[in-house]
Amino acid sequence: MPRPSKHVSPDTLGGRIRAAREELHLSLADVANGHYSTSLISQIERNRVDPSQESLRFLAERLNLPFEDLEALAQQHRESEVEARQYRSFEDLRHEITQLLKNKDVAKALSLLQPLHFAQIPTLQRWRIAALRGQCYYEQKQFLQAIQDFIYAINELPKQETLSAEQRHELMLLHLHLAASYRHLGLDEALEQYQITLRMINNETPFGYVAEAHWGMSIIAFVKAYRLKEQPGEHDSCRKQLLQTALEHAENARVLYRSIHDPLQESLVRCHIAQIERELGNTDRVQRDMSQLLEIWADPRHAPLHGHNGTAETSTERQQRANIIAVAACTLCGIALEQGDYTQARTYAMQALEAAEQSNPRRQADAQIVYGRLLEATNEPEQAEVAYRRAVAILDATEHVDARIYAHIYLGSVLIRRGKVEEGQAELTQARKLSEMVALQKVSIENENSTTTTCLPKIS
Repeated sequence: MPRPSKHVSPDTLGGRIRAAREELHLSLADVANGHYSTSLISQIERNRVDPSQESLRFLAERLNLPFEDLEALAQQHRESEVEARQYRSFEDLRHEITQLLKNKDVAKALSLLQPLHFAQIPTLQRWRIAALRGQCYYEQKQFLQAIQDFIYAINELPKQETLSAEQRHELMLLHLHLAASYRHLGLDEALEQYQITLRMINNETPFGYVAEAHWGMSIIAFVKAYRLKEQPGEHDSCRKQLLQTALEHAENARVLYRSIHDPLQESLVRCHIAQIERELGNTDRVQRDMSQLLEIWADPRHAPLHGHNGTAETSTERQQRANIIAVAACTLCGIALEQGDYTQARTYAMQALEAAEQSNPRRQADAQIVYGRLLEATNEPEQAEVAYRRAVAILDATEHVDARIYAHIYLGSVLIRRGKVEEGQAELTQARKLSEMVALQKVSIENENSTTTTCLPKIS
């Protein structure tokens, strides 16, 4: 029994030819009439080959079809083939960039994107590749450029109901990255993106995405509450409500990370929860939890790293473990300082400094600042100045503008107390300029949002 032929749309060249042949009750051999092979006619009907002008004229005459119609369909077929090849090419590129980002090779990923004009990329892929470039900028902490690319990607989105499950996950990740980028420039804009992410949740959503959204919303509520700390009085009830909101979201994130067996992220959320609990006055609870984390993560043989299988600790695992130790030790040092227990504070400060050396610049600066606070409390302002200067130097090469602001404030304040008033005022002025820079960047982003971009310029 012959195998049924694959369906070919009658709106294509091959489909039009097959429909006309069948309507005339002709076999392939009848149409070929000895001039062409039946195999060639079959390939043309299945849109497998691009027929010559001569063969098109022959088929038009044999099947009583207008040659101009067949010629137009042939041109349409050629264009669709070119588009299909382009699509496959960009799909290969997208997969390669995605893998490079997973491997943290951001520079190479950007180099592959450099020669592209996004307006020339097929519409269905344009937003996905633009989102990947935004992710590259995000990973490099170039948040303003990342936001511009993410917004462009959102503007280029097809209708959401047409997206596959994989594409919906990519879209959620886009909103999460956009929210995280906004956090450095505008809290309300970041909150809106996290809320969009949570509204997109369905039974196929990875728990990690949901956890990240809750964690981000917790950070925003906490930062807003912390800012109100400087305005006591009528803001006390609002501040407490924000802290409770932050705690609820953080607990949701912690439970979700635990459910997917990610002890690293769970522990980092616990460090964030400790900050919230500390602001709520639950010092004893914070001390117990952070001491427990230190005990858990201090020994690399027993640290519950995600995917840890008893083999030697990798450099990435070592950095992740050091990050948790540094955060927990800084928190405990701060509490000991508040309690006037300078001996215990020094122990924690040394532990934070040691761990931070294997962590990231932000943790290194945090450790230097808490150490500087200890030195000020123990009447060692000259050494405190050295610690604060180290923090400023570490952060100057980063995009952590909020941390840079506080580092300059700490340094400026200790300089003034040491009688170096002019130099101290210069540091405080630098902190103010950084704050103004953030405000200007926020205005720039708002202006960008108000403009509908029709095409993305050549990547440079």
